[in-house]
Amino acid sequence: MTVRQQRQRQKAQERGMPLAAGGWGGWMSDPAAIQPPSVYNQSIAGVIVNERSVLSIMAVAACLRVLGDAAGGLVPHVHRQEGNRPKFSDPEIDPPDVVMDPCADIDRDQADFNVVASLGLNGNAYFHVLDRERGYPTLIEILSPSNMIVREINGKKIYKVGSETSPPIPPQDMVHVPWMSLAGAVVGLNPIEIGAVGFGVPLAETEYASRFFAQGIHPTGVLSVDKPIREPDKERLTTEIMTRHGGLAQSHSPIILDANAKWQQISVNPETAQLLQSRAFSRSEIAGFYGVPGHLIGDVQDSQTYGKGLQEMVMGFALFALSGYTRRLDRMYTQLLPAGYYVRRNVSDLFNTNYEMLGAFVSALRMNAVATPNEVREYLRLPPTNEDGADSLWGPINSAHSDFMLPSGGALAAQVPTPALTGPPALQRDDSSWPWPSWRPEISER
Repeated sequence: MTVRQQRQRQKAQERGMPLAAGGWGGWMSDPAAIQPPSVYNQSIAGVIVNERSVLSIMAVAACLRVLGDAAGGLVPHVHRQEGNRPKFSDPEIDPPDVVMDPCADIDRDQADFNVVASLGLNGNAYFHVLDRERGYPTLIEILSPSNMIVREINGKKIYKVGSETSPPIPPQDMVHVPWMSLAGAVVGLNPIEIGAVGFGVPLAETEYASRFFAQGIHPTGVLSVDKPIREPDKERLTTEIMTRHGGLAQSHSPIILDANAKWQQISVNPETAQLLQSRAFSRSEIAGFYGVPGHLIGDVQDSQTYGKGLQEMVMGFALFALSGYTRRLDRMYTQLLPAGYYVRRNVSDLFNTNYEMLGAFVSALRMNAVATPNEVREYLRLPPTNEDGADSLWGPINSAHSDFMLPSGGALAAQVPTPALTGPPALQRDDSSWPWPSWRPEISER
C-alpha cells in the first residue's frame, strides 16, 4: 500500500470512528455501503423519488454514463495566466499530480465521472483535501453529497459529514461547486427535487409494467357459470386455476371445467401493457433535462435534434450539455492550484468525428494562411518537422518552391516564425517560486 493510500484510508477510518475515539462520528466506515435515504425523498405517482431510485430509470443511467464518460475522457490542460483574465495564448505547463492523479484509490477518469454523477444526481460536488505539501494540495477524496451537511454561520460555510454532531471540516480543505443555484443559496439545487414529477412518472410506469408481467395485474380471462356459486367454491376454483395454470411454465396447460363453467379469454394490447408511448416520452423528457441528444441514449426517434450529421450532433452535445460539466470540473481543479494557474478542458477535442471534414478543415487553414504546416501537425498530434518552410505561413501547399532548394533555405524559409496555433513560443520560466519542490512546470513549445 502506498503512502497516498494509507493516508486516505486513515481519513476514512477517522470518519467512521465515534466522537469519543477522536473520529467524526459518521457511519461511513465502509465507503461502499448503501447510503441512507436522501433528504429529498418524495412520493410522486405512488413511488419514492430520490437519488437512488432514479438510477433505476434506464434513461437517467444512460445520460449520466454519456456525460461522465465524455467528461472523464477529456485531458485537463494547466495554464499559467498572464493578465487579468484567461486567454488562449496563456502558456501551458505540465500538470501536477493533484490534477492528473488526484485520488489514491481511483484514477482521474473515475474521479471526473464521480463528480459528474454527483452534479447530475445531487446538484453539488465536493473535494476534500487529505494531504498537502508546502501548503498546496497533493491528495484529495471525493465526498458523497448525500452525506454532506452545509451551513452558513456569520458568512462562513461550515461543512460536516454524516450528522450534525460530526466535527466540521476546515473550509480551506473543502472545494465545493454547485450544479445550479439561486442567489444567496448555500448549496446547489437538487436535480431530483426539481424534476421530481418528471422522474416519478417513469418510475411508476416501470413498476406498473414489471408488476404486470410478474403478478398479472390485468386478468387474462373470465370464468363464468350458469348458476350462482358459494364463496368457498369461488375460492376453490380460483386456487385451482392459479395453482395448475399460473406462471410461465404452466401457461399452456389445458383447462378442464365442470358444472357448465365457461372460460373466456381476455386479450391485452402489448403496447398498453408496456406503456410504450408514455415511456418513450419520458425518455425524451429526461434526455432534454440533462441536455443529452436522444440518439446517444437509444432514442432513435429523436436523432436530428442537434444537427443532421454526426459531427454537428456531437458539437451540439459538447457545447450545450457537456461544457457545463467540464467548466465546473475545471473550476474545482483550479482551486487546487496556486494563484495564477488554471485548468481547462477543450471540448473541441470531440469535434473530429469525420476524417473528410477534418481534411477540409486542415486544408482551409493552410490555403488561407491561417496555420503553418507544423501548427497543423501539432493539431493532428503529429511531431513537428524540420523541413524548410514548415514554420512559414506562406510556404507552398503541395510542392516545394525553388528557393527552398537552396542551401541557405531561401527567402521564405528565413522569415520570422509565426506564433503557434494553440499557444505562444516557449517563454523563460522562473522556478524559484514554484510551490512543489519535487515537480517543476515545463512551458510547452506549442
